[in-house]
Amino acid sequence: MKMSELLNIPIFSHAKVAAGFNGIERTVQTVNMMDAPDIIDFLKPHELLVTTAYFIHDNPEELVKLVKYMANHNCSGLGIKTRRYLKDIPAEVITLANQVNLPIIELSNHHTLGEIVNESLSYILKRQAKELQFAIHTHREFTKLVHRGEQLSKLIDRLSNILDKPILLTNHMNQTIVETHHFRGNNMKILRKQIIQHLEDIYINSTDQSFCFSIFTPESLKGQLVYFFPIETYLKKSYLVIIGLDFPIDTYTLLSVEQVTNVISFELLKQHALSEKNLHIKNNFFKNLLDGDIPEQEILKHGEQYGLKKDQHYHIVTCKVDDSNKNSSSSLFFSNTFQSDSFHYTIYEHLQSKLARIKEGCIVFINKDIFVILLAFDRTEKQAEQQIFQVIQLLQQKMVQQADIQVSFGICSTRDNLQSLHKGYLHAIDALETGFKKGKSPFIQIYHTKEITELLQMIPKENLTEFYVNTLKSLAFTTSKDSLSLIQTISIFLDNHCQIADTAKQLFVHRNTVIYRIEKCEDILGISLKQPEESLKLKIALLIREFLTEKNPP
Repeated sequence: MKMSELLNIPIFSHAKVAAGFNGIERTVQTVNMMDAPDIIDFLKPHELLVTTAYFIHDNPEELVKLVKYMANHNCSGLGIKTRRYLKDIPAEVITLANQVNLPIIELSNHHTLGEIVNESLSYILKRQAKELQFAIHTHREFTKLVHRGEQLSKLIDRLSNILDKPILLTNHMNQTIVETHHFRGNNMKILRKQIIQHLEDIYINSTDQSFCFSIFTPESLKGQLVYFFPIETYLKKSYLVIIGLDFPIDTYTLLSVEQVTNVISFELLKQHALSEKNLHIKNNFFKNLLDGDIPEQEILKHGEQYGLKKDQHYHIVTCKVDDSNKNSSSSLFFSNTFQSDSFHYTIYEHLQSKLARIKEGCIVFINKDIFVILLAFDRTEKQAEQQIFQVIQLLQQKMVQQADIQVSFGICSTRDNLQSLHKGYLHAIDALETGFKKGKSPFIQIYHTKEITELLQMIPKENLTEFYVNTLKSLAFTTSKDSLSLIQTISIFLDNHCQIADTAKQLFVHRNTVIYRIEKCEDILGISLKQPEESLKLKIALLIREFLTEKNPP
């Protein structure tokens, strides 16, 4: 209740506002009286204090102190019985009250302070009881609609009729779930785009409080307020958006909105549970498909509902949330299964929603903690790789910009039919693991056939070292200048297909020097460098040398 409303009841008919006129719309929830100076420590926010000013009539500074305290603690106002102990309100008190917008009310002598307190509290309680009855009635009305199986659109239409205002309901993906008939016009369609854009702009910094903005365009709607009322469900935030409400919002309108948002939140939770169940079924289907546990004739029979097409080849992309999100303020990582599942479902929704805006026909599912994307491109392999990279790069950017979530991707650039998806999935997983091993975050890693050095890195270091020492013998870990020149000569000699002249030219030495070095190497190693099997072993040993020296530089 506002102070302006309370002052209209009969017991305040002879009272007048002496100062703080701009604070007359302060909220008042209770009324108290003061006959002693220690009351100041017991004042509460939204409390109207009435007093005879007996204890301060000889000390105006105490009254100034009281006004400051009440303003700082968000009290409703101060009622003073003048012409009894305090003839006039001091000028400095009036000046201060006007500065801090705290209403000072001059009370007449027609009623005692006790009567004023009792009448005021009685009116406030009756008003609160009326508001409570209204809230119960509204909640019951909208709950009945849900129990009858009515859709969310019916609830929104009913609220729109009560308020006589355009309304739309958006989900946590900033998509419109329901909108009233008002949005069929061109101007309202423009406004709807502005609303969605506003939600995307404030997504990361959104609060739990309602907020509003003023319309500047279109011209016909200029000056109206757009109110956003958050609807909280687990890990998600939808918004009930109402256009044209007055500021400040009257109590009964606010009560209606609060009750409806409460009912809607339960309906959204129910829909969310159903969606999670359907996703679980979808994930199981694709897991079995990747494992090869579904007969060929059953793949299309069940896969068509998820978008799989006969004779279509797919590129597979794997996706994982980066570990850097563990330290983010959004607290995306959880300690129990329910929280983890809800989080993964939220990421799935973001990927699905944003991909749908970038490319049609994408299929997204979850396999353990990996998000899997199937992309169909009727292009050559090279063209498809470029297009896939562009799609995934844009998706990665949107996940950060619109959801504040960093994700990394592994891409298999080759196409696979429905029976061979497992191979492409393993390649995409391999690319994802390679990206994480490189320490990049976030990244987009494309799978390519492994080079020899990559294969060597998969072999345990002790096995590599054993092969390396057995092949190069005393040259394996040499540090002498002469021995290092022998290793260099072996490497260049093998690179030049055992040609003496080419080796000498590249080393800038005489051919006899090369012959001498090669003979010395053969004596140390006990082999002929021109034998194919031995030269292959030496080439591998030299690759291992690069790997070992990189890990353990001298």
